[in-house]
Amino acid sequence: MAQKFRALLDLCKRRGFLYQSAEIYGGLRGAYDYGPLGHVYFRDDVVGLDTSIITPHPVLKASGHVDEFSDLLVDCMLTRERFRPDKAPTLDFTATDSSGCKTSGKILMLAPDKLTAKQWQQLITDQIAPGIKTTVEGKKLWLHVASYAPPLSEHQAGNIVFSMINSTVPSHSIPYHGYVSPETQSPFLTPSRPFNLMFKTFLDPIDPVERIIQTTQQHDPTQQETPSQTVREKVDEVLRPSTVYLRPETAQGVFINFEQVTRTMKMKVPFGIAQVGKSFRNEIRLEHGIFRTPEFEQMELEYFVSPWTSGYWYDHWRKLRYNWWLTHACHPDDFRQRDHQANEMAHYAVGCTDVEFKYPWGWGEVEGVAHRGNYDLTQHMKTTGAKFEVIEDLPRIEDEDATVDMSMVPKESPAKYIPHVIESSCGLNRAMLAFLCDAFHQIPAAEDDKNGQPRNILKLHPQLAPVKCAVLPLTGKPEFLSLAQKVAQSIRKRGLYTVIESQKLRIGKRYYRHDEIGTPCLDDGSVTIREHVQQYIDNKLLE
Repeated sequence: MAQKFRALLDLCKRRGFLYQSAEIYGGLRGAYDYGPLGHVYFRDDVVGLDTSIITPHPVLKASGHVDEFSDLLVDCMLTRERFRPDKAPTLDFTATDSSGCKTSGKILMLAPDKLTAKQWQQLITDQIAPGIKTTVEGKKLWLHVASYAPPLSEHQAGNIVFSMINSTVPSHSIPYHGYVSPETQSPFLTPSRPFNLMFKTFLDPIDPVERIIQTTQQHDPTQQETPSQTVREKVDEVLRPSTVYLRPETAQGVFINFEQVTRTMKMKVPFGIAQVGKSFRNEIRLEHGIFRTPEFEQMELEYFVSPWTSGYWYDHWRKLRYNWWLTHACHPDDFRQRDHQANEMAHYAVGCTDVEFKYPWGWGEVEGVAHRGNYDLTQHMKTTGAKFEVIEDLPRIEDEDATVDMSMVPKESPAKYIPHVIESSCGLNRAMLAFLCDAFHQIPAAEDDKNGQPRNILKLHPQLAPVKCAVLPLTGKPEFLSLAQKVAQSIRKRGLYTVIESQKLRIGKRYYRHDEIGTPCLDDGSVTIREHVQQYIDNKLLE
């Protein structure tokens, strides 16, 4: 029996049902990745995976996440609020000089109430910046500025010099790095420091706290230490064998299974591996509902290509993905593409373009298409000795072929290379929020409406609507209910999710319910179909 079960597990691995998670790193105890079979049906150049959320330390060390996956963190000295400086507003003045330079004036700070404004005034003038001149007007707190030197670059600090209550007292200045607190507009901030975004935990039958206690007790505080011999580093070293992380992205599970997938599925470059699943990031600032959360659903495609065609495929996926957003939008003008500047690039990126949506609070990323080069596969090869190179015979390439960068084509055939990766990465939470904002419409109440409330409508694209069709019987008679059930069942068989609405409510209220959830097609006996969805319904019924 045991031999038969081992044979089954071997079959699962060879044929793409099941893989040991992080196998190239020795495997992760009790964790498995579900292979490509049964994930993707509508493309022959893309397969799917469902890899383990728990990720061992060596995988994320090799990918650069342990050392590089961090944001800068800043605290407001008044509120202890923490925020990312790259998302914070810049300093604003109420006055400028004749040349337009902001060299003098007042800085406005906003407190939640009058009492807090008074408390802040005392804290600033007594402790943070003793003696500076301030003015309180209700919950507004003004800081009087004598001069202001803006930072020369993001790596250098400018200075704010404050006016003093007593002119004989020396002026007080603070460094200014180009931002203030988002909530208070306060310039009184701590220095920025890196903050790793990954959730760390431990996979070990032994309580890791006991190891921490033992390591700390064994440490001699009287011993002269060097920076590499701190207690924290010793504790980390002891715990490293059992350290794991909740994955910050789904991509690394794809990369470490590259050889498994190519072997079991016989995939040839160019091809893609897609994955949808939970990712986790210990965000400094959680905001705007589901826009930024520590746990989110991520959809990623890693498309593996030859180095000399990577530029073509990068442009291809940028256009393809952007057009997808425009196709499903009510207001295409509220979507845009934005190329990353050099100082925005991730450490692995050759190029990156974001698709952004204009949310009620401003532009925000909904998807990124990145040219990752061969960084990830190369790093995992160096660490584990895995063989991720591709060997292929070169086809005849014409000089005028626009898909090929001739300068990167190998001189000899067969060619041996590490594939480059074009990545499409989308947060499903943000996508959902963007399309809800895009589809939400309010129709003013009619003049004779006693309630005077606007009518809410979601104009979702039919492919995005959760309910495709609703059957609304006009009477509760059994023979009509039976007919309604037959109609709904016939539509469901065509792949359209259909509901039967109770006849207890008036027909108008039943219509309004489906207006609010974005149902694109309604059937009330004579069949009422919304605008712009007839072709979609016809196509589904013909399939």
